[in-house]
This record gives sequence, C-alpha cells and structure tokens, in this order.
Amino acid sequence: MLEFAIGWSLLWLLFSGIYEFGYSFYVYNRLMTAVSNAVDLGSKIDYDTAAPTAYTTTLKNMVLYGDETAGTSPIVSGLAASNVTVTVTTDANSIPHDLTITITGYSINAFFNTITINGKPRATAKYFGQVTCSTC
Repeated sequence: MLEFAIGWSLLWLLFSGIYEFGYSFYVYNRLMTAVSNAVDLGSKIDYDTAAPTAYTTTLKNMVLYGDETAGTSPIVSGLAASNVTVTVTTDANSIPHDLTITITGYSINAFFNTITINGKPRATAKYFGQVTCSTC
C-alpha cells in the first residue's frame, strides 16, 4: 500500500506536469496561428486612411474569433480585444508600410499556475494591399 501511494503520487505529479506543459504549448500555438493569419490578412486587405480604426478592428476580430467580423467566443478562452495590439507603420502621407500584431498581457491558466505572456506571439508583415486615400 505504501509503495503504491508513493508511486502513484510521483506518477501523478509527472503526468500533471506534462499536461500543464502540453496545454500551455497548445494555447500558445493557437495564439501564434491566429496572429499569423491576421497579419497575413492585414497585409492584403484595403486600408482607408480616413478610417484606420476599421482596419485595426478587422484584424483584432481575426485574432480573437478567426473571422473578420466579431463572434461570440474567442479562439482561446480569456482572450480579449485589449490583449491584441495592432501597430501599423505609416509614412508621411499616412500610407501603411508594414504592420505588426502582438499579444500582450494574456494569461494562460494552466493546471498548477498561470503563465502570463507579454509581447509574444508577434508577427510582422509588409503591407501590399490597396490604399484609399480620401484625405490626400
């Protein structure tokens, strides 16, 4: 009985540690895929210099819900729009040059503890889409 109790507790700790690592890796991989897909979409869709917030909202929705429009449940539980940062680098005429999407302040609730990630995952792409310059 004593050997079983010691063996079981060690095996339980080992398997729960493997589960925690695997789950954290799974969530991080889902976030990286969402950020990569959003930056890929953002490099191709139209950009209106008069309404840059519509552009960033579309990209945030892509990260959060996997679609350009807002959904009801995010790809990863607990992920909010405040965790997604979209940075568009523009020139003097407000024409985009490149964009970066970053996840900040998101916490992965694993089995034993919480892992907070800041500034990762992150993806950057050059902008190749069409620009509507109604203010130029």
